[in-house]
Amino acid sequence: MSKKMNLRVLTLNIWLDPRDREKRDSLLLEGLRTFDADIVFLQEVMRTPERDAFKLVSDNSPLHWHHASDYTQSGWPAWGTAVGTRWAPKSIDVHRLPAEDGPYVWEAVLPLPIGVDMLFLGARPSFKFTREAARVEQALFITELEEKRRQAAPTILAGDFDAAPDQDCIRFYTGKSAINGRSAAFRDSWAIAGDGTPGYTWTTDSPWVARSVVDAQGIVPNYWVQEPHHRRIDYVFAGSTENHLEVESVINSSKVVFNEYPTASDHYGVLTEFEFNALDKPTAWA
Repeated sequence: MSKKMNLRVLTLNIWLDPRDREKRDSLLLEGLRTFDADIVFLQEVMRTPERDAFKLVSDNSPLHWHHASDYTQSGWPAWGTAVGTRWAPKSIDVHRLPAEDGPYVWEAVLPLPIGVDMLFLGARPSFKFTREAARVEQALFITELEEKRRQAAPTILAGDFDAAPDQDCIRFYTGKSAINGRSAAFRDSWAIAGDGTPGYTWTTDSPWVARSVVDAQGIVPNYWVQEPHHRRIDYVFAGSTENHLEVESVINSSKVVFNEYPTASDHYGVLTEFEFNALDKPTAWA
């Protein structure tokens, strides 16, 4: 058995908006085939008679797929998130997040081909600008869950966090601030292995976002943001090397994808490639 492997992780909010649905679905499937990620986490995955995005991706992908609905008590459309994994999970579950009725986090334990297990967490925190306090409370919940469930390989935490790098919840995830006497130290893959640009994933540079701002069309209120507006709010994080001494890990690359118009979504995605090396014994300073 090889002790080394590369792991590709993709996160993308695929957008519940129905406009140009057939073209966007085609672009989504094309991108999933091209990027060939081992773990795919999708948000705003509709399941209606008009558009069953989960069936679309699961029927056209070799991955093991799971779906869960969110904001089910709010009278919103039947949307949710979907997780696709190269390897059938040993266990998989969904945990409701605190502070709001709707958001949740996926927890999946995956058996890697190098003989160790890995925890994947797919997060869908509160999305409104005014809900940063909720996102902070949810970050505390997610990191506590990770501490309880982490495996030998570095934990991967990914999703649409609806928060920029300088906001409290992201600063907490990445070890730049402590909250209520607690701290974490996830590695932000884009900050480490991106191309040096801001890496915006929701920006009025995209015609979809600009249209949403300008015309509303009943989906995004035209008071949502003022142009120009640029944020990096979608992330692939990796657990601290300090917490995973039995598996060496390197973030080889992190790319913003689905970012050339026409695009599959109003969000851009993040594709990160890791290199794992399972050690025969923990590193010397364990």
